[in-house]
Amino acid sequence: MRVVHVTPFYAPVIGGVEEVVRRVAEYMSSRGYEVFVVTYNRLRDGGIGSLPKYEVINGVHVIRVKPNFMFYRGSYSSELPEVIRTLKPDIVHVHVWRHPHVFQVARLKKILGFKAILHGHAPFHKLSQLGLAIWAYHRVVDAIGRRYLDLYDRFVVLTPYERDFILHNLGLLEDKTIIIPNGIDFPEIHFNINKNDECCEVLYLGRISREKNIPLLIKAMRCVVKELQDVKLTLVGPDEGIMKWVYDYARKHDFKHVIEYLGSVYGERKYTIYARTAVYALPSLYEAFAMTLLEAGIVGTPSVITGYGGQLYTAPPGIASLWAKPIPEDYARAIITILSNDELRRNLGEKAREHAKKFLWNKILPVYETLYNNILENH
Repeated sequence: MRVVHVTPFYAPVIGGVEEVVRRVAEYMSSRGYEVFVVTYNRLRDGGIGSLPKYEVINGVHVIRVKPNFMFYRGSYSSELPEVIRTLKPDIVHVHVWRHPHVFQVARLKKILGFKAILHGHAPFHKLSQLGLAIWAYHRVVDAIGRRYLDLYDRFVVLTPYERDFILHNLGLLEDKTIIIPNGIDFPEIHFNINKNDECCEVLYLGRISREKNIPLLIKAMRCVVKELQDVKLTLVGPDEGIMKWVYDYARKHDFKHVIEYLGSVYGERKYTIYARTAVYALPSLYEAFAMTLLEAGIVGTPSVITGYGGQLYTAPPGIASLWAKPIPEDYARAIITILSNDELRRNLGEKAREHAKKFLWNKILPVYETLYNNILENH
């Protein structure tokens, strides 16, 4: 079987979608399938033509086509259809709804007759996360592009929330959807062994951006420090231009001393930070999946969440998290509740760990092989 993935970015570009594509592609390659990834020869911010046009990475054949133009995080390449024609795939696995290649592949499918899977990755963010121009573009594509969904054999969704959204808003038939969540690894650190009842560290790990609603967390911490003197906030992840505001706000309100920014952290060191933390705070109003909640949960660290989306699936309130309204005082109260209640913190942490075990990659990846084979058998 020859499987071709089409995705906006791939290694060495790092990100949630890129990690999922890599995991699935390398797993299928290890199972003896011939696997190609067709992506664009660019980095997230420019870098057009800076990567090899072709290389093999861990058994996966990576082909990078030249983008004719780029917008936001999307790209269009006139080379892509010819590459797919040349590869003669059995299955084309397309990633991220609304990108131009979604529609290019759909048209090719009608001509060439291969099987096709659309992996949406739930890009249904709020207006406040995107800005008016991108939000309006999404609405237009959803309106005029939904007819292409019927050309795909299956639509992979990450969560029940995403499934319900596309059924109600894009008109997709339910029997075409399949829920396959993203996965995590089981870390070497098996539990939050370094944490004690006096721990008052709050963690945020992810992109430091307004899209992630970081101002809500910072304003909430202003309330937290008024009640808990020993509290500390650790921020981990790439700064997308908001750390200056964070420091300025904290300095103005006299709690800059409780904030520590570590930059980007990966691998086992990341899990060490999760494990030493009393509570993980994710202030996003919408998350497609929120893998960081599972990463925190697998080492027994409970979370505080808000909004609606994948975060309700990866850290269910009352099981792995506390949910709060996206108001600084309410969000702060949820953080204080976990920090001040040792029994609650341990209870949520234990349940978070058991919940996260359901999402280990070794349980999820075989589902893709079954999906591919079932689609071809129904040819």
